[in-house]
Amino acid sequence: MLVSIVKCAILFQYCSAFKILLVFPIPYRSHAILGESFVRHLLKAGHEVTYITPYLIPQNHKNLNQIELQTKGYLDKAVTIENVLKEEINNAELLNVLMKLANLTILNENVVNLLNDKNIQFDVAVIERMFLDVYCGFSAVFNCPYVSFFPYHDDLNIFEVMHETPNPAYTANIGTGNIPPLSFYQRVQELFFHMIYKTMKAYYITPKEEEFYNIMFKPFTNRRGRDLPKYDDVKHNASLALSTSHASIGNSYLQPFSLILIGGFHIDNVLDPLPKGLKKIMDSSNGVILFSTGSQLTSEGMPKEMKTHILRVFSNLNYTVLWKATMQEESLPENVNIASWLPQQSILGHPKCVLFITHGGILSVTEAVHFGVPIIGIPMFGDQFVNIRTAVKNGIGKEVKLSINLSDTLEKAINEVSSNPRYRERAKEMSRIYHSRMVPPGVELVHWIEEVVTSRGAPHLRSRALSMPLYQKYYLDFIATILILLIALVYLLRKMFNIIVSKTSQMKKRTLKKTN
Repeated sequence: MLVSIVKCAILFQYCSAFKILLVFPIPYRSHAILGESFVRHLLKAGHEVTYITPYLIPQNHKNLNQIELQTKGYLDKAVTIENVLKEEINNAELLNVLMKLANLTILNENVVNLLNDKNIQFDVAVIERMFLDVYCGFSAVFNCPYVSFFPYHDDLNIFEVMHETPNPAYTANIGTGNIPPLSFYQRVQELFFHMIYKTMKAYYITPKEEEFYNIMFKPFTNRRGRDLPKYDDVKHNASLALSTSHASIGNSYLQPFSLILIGGFHIDNVLDPLPKGLKKIMDSSNGVILFSTGSQLTSEGMPKEMKTHILRVFSNLNYTVLWKATMQEESLPENVNIASWLPQQSILGHPKCVLFITHGGILSVTEAVHFGVPIIGIPMFGDQFVNIRTAVKNGIGKEVKLSINLSDTLEKAINEVSSNPRYRERAKEMSRIYHSRMVPPGVELVHWIEEVVTSRGAPHLRSRALSMPLYQKYYLDFIATILILLIALVYLLRKMFNIIVSKTSQMKKRTLKKTN
């Protein structure tokens, strides 16, 4: 009997194990953390994972096949603190860089071998989508459903491919840095941004993406004996969207069934213990401030004058400062400790951590909310402005504008947030909201990916707005019908009026003749 139960359990595990392709091409360490978290959760659930990434996971696993992309550091020069300060970031140039990155990703020798192998098939693909939609071609080649993963809050880009274009009056785009509720000026700004974005997308971005998609993926589908599906069909055919957002860190919008918020899935349930030296520093301190600008915008790109100002501010504090940086400073204030690597989650989870100074990346803000730590944000690029301004709106921190001479505003913000208990109280309340879930986000992630496979693409979650023609969505056919009826009515009334006028005129003429 026991043997039969064991056999059934093994058979069930075998039958429920899916073959999953993960495509995480963005060569930033923070994005790799998200990809590795997907791998961890899916392997734990017993699935077979093929993981395309610039950052290999050092631990081997029998169900994990990794394909290394030779693109590590490719975007490092595209966005630095120095060129952010000089306002030298060009969105059109950034798009070209991302297209070149996609080219390097797909033409990687091992990726080509994977796409060429007709014996390889996947049950589902999970594709990281950041500004570009071209990676959906992996789904077309392997003829499998795919899940889009968005490493930022739900905004215009997500709704466009999963539901429909949202109303810019209450749905801000991450590119503007606005957060609802919007002022009159912001609503006008969002409307114009929306119009410009739609025009750019339709006449510049999408044609380039479609050309790239056809050139890159057509040979692989032809090799498998199939025609390449139309780009627009594949782009809008994602079975599901997973976003790193959550009600405690994002803004509330109309959410289609196919959009699942899994913010915080990368955070470990059990924290790693602090290294002995670091633990001693934190335990013996009056309080610890963690300062990190993330993996994208490193301190190496920070102007020397700016570093000097920041160190001067830190030297005046009664707190111990832990600064994640690889720079070498000859003389540091006694209360400042610099390290090239710091266990961020373990530090934030320590009771002595009183404040987190961050660039405002989605992972950092999520971790601060998870552990209930107030923040000071110095946003620099992309979604960081929205992340920090949402935190400010929620009352858990302050924003400091990035500049070389930011010392005065930074010092005021530190004194305000560290001395006013209101910020810590709000941080704890937002942490409570964050943790108020029926299941952990990692469990939800696995469940919905499995649901996509089990339901053969989750058509029951698909928004009906995606299959509705534009003329029906905006009632253009109804408006046309009303206009035609109005024109017909005006025409008939005019005809009747002319007939009446004509008859009246004739009657008058007859009356005049009789009178004469």
